[in-house]
Amino acid sequence: MERLPLINTQFTLFGGHKETVQPGWHWKPEAHLAFELMYIIAGTQRTESEIGELVVHAGEFIIIPYGIRHNNFAIGETPLTYFAVHFNLEEPTLKYLLTRQFSNRIIKAGDEAYEGLKRHALQLIDQFRPEYSLTDKLNIQVTMINLIAFLVNMVQKDTHFDVRETNINQFLLCQKIAGDMKKQLDNQIYYASEPTHISVAKIVSKYNISPSYALDLFRKFYQKSPQAYLIDLKLEAAKKFAAPTANTNQSSSRKIGLFGCQSF
Repeated sequence: MERLPLINTQFTLFGGHKETVQPGWHWKPEAHLAFELMYIIAGTQRTESEIGELVVHAGEFIIIPYGIRHNNFAIGETPLTYFAVHFNLEEPTLKYLLTRQFSNRIIKAGDEAYEGLKRHALQLIDQFRPEYSLTDKLNIQVTMINLIAFLVNMVQKDTHFDVRETNINQFLLCQKIAGDMKKQLDNQIYYASEPTHISVAKIVSKYNISPSYALDLFRKFYQKSPQAYLIDLKLEAAKKFAAPTANTNQSSSRKIGLFGCQSF
C-alpha cells in the first residue's frame, strides 16, 4: 500500500503591507512572534537587530527570524518603499532551516534564491485587494506556502547544511535561553523599581546545561557569546530611550544604563 504522510503543520499568515515612507523614517524596536520577509522596492533601508546590521537597497530582500528584536530606518535622500509580510510555522525543522540559512543576510540579484523569491513576492503584492473573498484568502495562503517551500528547497540544495535532529533541538534550546534574556531585560526596563544584574549563568542553569555548552550554542546560532547577545539587547533598548520625553522613559533609560550582566 502506498500512503501520503500525515502532515499537521500549523501555518499562520499575519498579513502583509506595502508602504512608502520619507527619508528619516524610523520604526521602533520590536520582536515579532513570526518571520518577517521584507522586499525593498525603492530607496534604502537600514535594519539593526541583536544579530547584526544590514543596509538593504532597492530590489533586495531580508528575512528577519521570529523573536529577533530589530528596528528599521529609511536612510538616504529618497523615499523608501517596502513590502513586508509576517508568517509563522509551528514545525521546528522549518523554523530551523529558515533561521539558519537566511538570518542576517541580504538576498540580492545574482543569488541563487533571488529570482524565485522575487517571483513569489510579486505574486503576493499582486493579490492586494480592497476586500478579500474566501477564494482570495486561499490563493494568498497557497502563494505564501509556495514561497516558503521555495526557500526550504534552496536550503536543502546546500550540501553543507546539516539538518540533523540534534541541531534542531540545539537551535530550539538556544532560542529558549535567548527568550529568557529578553523577558528579564523587559522586566527590568518596564517593571523593576530598582536596577539589578541579569545573571546569564543563572538563566542557563535553568536548562541543566554547562556554561561552556551554552557558549557553544550561542556561537553556533548567533555568532556571539551569551554575554555579547545580552549586551546587544541592552544597546537596542537604550536606543529606544535615547531621547526620553517623559519621566517613565527617563527611569527606563536610567535602568538600562545601570544594570549589567554577570558573566559565567
